Amino acid sequence: MKAAKDYVVREIAGDVVIVPTGKAAQQFNGLITANSVAGFVWLNLEKCDTPQEMVELVLENYEVEREVAQEQILSFLQDMKTVGMIEY
Repeated sequence: MKAAKDYVVREIAGDVVIVPTGKAAQQFNGLITANSVAGFVWLNLEKCDTPQEMVELVLENYEVEREVAQEQILSFLQDMKTVGMIEY
């Protein structure tokens, strides 16, 4: 998986902030502040080829029930894919 080239990530005061650039900035005028898990997902996109691999990576790094991680991570990834923020 990979982030679309029109989005960059910055860590500001311990928060992960996703910033649209280029064409993405024309469609979305703002910043996205990610919570710790969403930031972890974004920062580790290229380590995983599939959404399921990301679920496993989250489970290795956070204390969360498998069903909850599965549902929330897959939904988050699908939402980001739908709006063009990531590709897989």
